[in-house]
Amino acid sequence: MTNSKKFLFKPINRNPKNVYHRVVDEIKQSIFEGKMTPGDRLPAERELAEMLGVSRTSVREALKMLEAQGLVTIRHGQGVFISEQDADEYLKNFANHLLVNEETVSHLFEVRKTLEPQTVRWVAKRASDADINDIYNHVVTTQEQLKKLGSGRLSLLAGHDSNFHNYLAKATGNTVLVRLMNSMLDLLADSRSRSLSIPSRGESSLEDHYKIVKALIRRDAEGAAAAMLEHLEDVEKQIIKAWHHN
Repeated sequence: MTNSKKFLFKPINRNPKNVYHRVVDEIKQSIFEGKMTPGDRLPAERELAEMLGVSRTSVREALKMLEAQGLVTIRHGQGVFISEQDADEYLKNFANHLLVNEETVSHLFEVRKTLEPQTVRWVAKRASDADINDIYNHVVTTQEQLKKLGSGRLSLLAGHDSNFHNYLAKATGNTVLVRLMNSMLDLLADSRSRSLSIPSRGESSLEDHYKIVKALIRRDAEGAAAAMLEHLEDVEKQIIKAWHHN
């Protein structure tokens, strides 16, 4: 084999560090979106490894990292549990341990500010009345649930935000766009947790979503696009501002 061909391909997932960091990200995302809550027991090590398609060694290293960050508690003979504390305080603590950096967030929002205003234009023009009505009901239901909650507000808002943007992508009928959104899930989850840890940002985002969906109901493509761009610019600005104040 010539030297030029020797470096044509790179090993896939050969670095164990990459694998267990991905396991950490999967578990963090599940916690942040409210699929698991403080006090819940994680699946057994073997089961978790099978679910994620990784080795038990990678799972073990990931759990050690999560324990060091105070996000899980390992009780020997009993299992691994999500650390018990106030749900909202837990999620703020979670945001402080994200590995995403400011440059990555800026690059992500560059893409989002191009992609998502166009997404809502397509929704306004292509989506069925039923699809738009479902998105509207999702926003209104979250608003009603939020009024009743004392704790756990961040989990609710995180789950809502994830669903809202995914529903919009699906409503376009563009399968490539849906795949693009799915491929950005890790970065989206990290930027979401950063923004929701900012006081009142989650509630403001929910109000922004309401403006966007009201424009969609009117089939106002440009109004929806403008509302989406304003929303993304405001979120990005607040994330960067919070970073500089830490």
